[in-house]
Amino acid sequence: MIDKFWSKVFIILTMAVIVSCGDIPTCLDTETSLVKVNFVDVDGKPKNITLLSLDAIGENDGFLQYSDSTLNKLNLPLNPGAYTTTFILEQASGTDTLGLTYDVVAKLISPECGLDASFDKLKVDYTTYSKINILQTAIHEDVIVNIEITL
Repeated sequence: MIDKFWSKVFIILTMAVIVSCGDIPTCLDTETSLVKVNFVDVDGKPKNITLLSLDAIGENDGFLQYSDSTLNKLNLPLNPGAYTTTFILEQASGTDTLGLTYDVVAKLISPECGLDASFDKLKVDYTTYSKINILQTAIHEDVIVNIEITL
């Protein structure tokens, strides 16, 4: 009899815990700080570059994942503590610079989840590339390409 009582208490407590978890907010972050850059030729087809190194001014370690890589796409992380980030791309053909400006907006997801930073109004402040197009000024996970650089 005592075992049945404790098993019922256990079942009731388990159900109460499961039901109470339904009120916990979902803290999904759909924002990103990655600017998506594609390199293309004059016909708009993907063009590979040989990237020897990638650095951002103020970033001490650089981005080692891009060292000695051949690629036609980059995901460049923006600094949420600033309104500008400048990248230095050392390639086999020479060194190029890409300076980006943007707005950073802090928004409250919920009191339990805290703040999240979103990035918008992307602009090229300075570049040594001769032809560059901003295709999307919003920086979001759903964006396929923000910047297209024609080589």
